[in-house]
Amino acid sequence: MIKSRIDTIEIQSRTLGKTMAVTIYVPTNFCEGLPVLYFMHGRSGDESIIHALDIQTVADRMIADGRMKPMLIVCPRMEDALGLGAFEDYFFNEVMPIVEKQYKTSVRRIGGVSAGGFIALNYAFRHPYLFERVGGHMPAIEDVLDDDDLHYFGTSEQWKANNPLFLVQKCTLPSTMEIYLDAGSEDEGGFYRGCAQLAERLAVRGVLVQNHLNEGHHTIDYIKAHLEEYLMFYAK
Repeated sequence: MIKSRIDTIEIQSRTLGKTMAVTIYVPTNFCEGLPVLYFMHGRSGDESIIHALDIQTVADRMIADGRMKPMLIVCPRMEDALGLGAFEDYFFNEVMPIVEKQYKTSVRRIGGVSAGGFIALNYAFRHPYLFERVGGHMPAIEDVLDDDDLHYFGTSEQWKANNPLFLVQKCTLPSTMEIYLDAGSEDEGGFYRGCAQLAERLAVRGVLVQNHLNEGHHTIDYIKAHLEEYLMFYAK
């Protein structure tokens, strides 16, 4: 038996002009044709989220118990940029092609925590036929632009053009797409309100969406407490 492992790939990014790291959970007895989950970190994080959440231990246990089908889990370094501008080009034109060529993957899923949840929802709504399952875990989505966030977007028009709450009202959404949202009831950013609004707008569009309001704060401990639920959704 070939045990699971965490691979690290260093990408010499032409788009960003620097070296970027990607960590990848490769399940036991890896074979070609597995689904791939792209899992995005928050603003202050990086690719080491795969270790901070101990994804290898949790996924190994769930696969062994039959609660999760094997899949690759890819955590790219996205820095503090909300996945916008050159980082979007980097992800779609460098990360995805390199990972999918090297591991010969099949279908794609995408999710993330906090700012990473914003990235996942933004990418999925703007590229709706690339991802079959999408997750936003305490995702940083709001219906009012915070002045402190303006530097990410440049203008309020660009904020609205990338905000999942507004994208969902005009983008194409495949009937096969499934979406998972959740946040803690004590989330300091109040992102549970954004989840509720987004779930309502998705339901109106006829999209299969589930929204969970759990106890907890906007912390990594909250994510750890619900990681198994997330993986069951992505790998069911």
